[in-house]
Amino acid sequence: MEQDEDFSMYLSNLRHVQKKHGFQLYNYELMNSHIHLFIQAAPDVPLSKTMHLVNWKYTLHYNRKRNRKGHLWLDRYRCIPVQSDRYALALMRYMNRNPLRAQMVEKPGQWRWSGYRFYALGEENELLQPHPSYLALNNLSKKRQNEYEILVSETLNGSDQRDPQFSEGPYIGTKQFGEALQISFSGNK
Repeated sequence: MEQDEDFSMYLSNLRHVQKKHGFQLYNYELMNSHIHLFIQAAPDVPLSKTMHLVNWKYTLHYNRKRNRKGHLWLDRYRCIPVQSDRYALALMRYMNRNPLRAQMVEKPGQWRWSGYRFYALGEENELLQPHPSYLALNNLSKKRQNEYEILVSETLNGSDQRDPQFSEGPYIGTKQFGEALQISFSGNK
């Protein structure tokens, strides 16, 4: 993605498919070279079908606009199961710090192609459903927004390196969660 129009078109496609497929979108971070979506798939529509439609529609638009052909994304989408609220907040934090790590902005709220402003600043966003772990931060919306803003703003362990757990791992959670997933997916019980 190169221009504001590209980001807007991706969100428009996402909104269209969300209405059609009924998935929950908890957070997103649109970057120039990749996208992070925190989605709970609808029970009756496989996530692979949803992602295929979102990315196919966007690629058609992008290729027509630039008179090009072929795949747009280097890799196929990755689906990484998230264990619990604790890990959900960590994932959301990781996603919303992406523009900071890429040195595209100095503060998270400066990047507008993100769910951050919905969570930390209370901005309206018809795409997003607040994640239960976010809602559990505080009963009062202003305090909850402030807690999320602090969570995302802090650099943990004195470093803000890319964490492969959130972008390359097969799951986000404990080792026991991963083992249970492996058993579940392999059909062994």
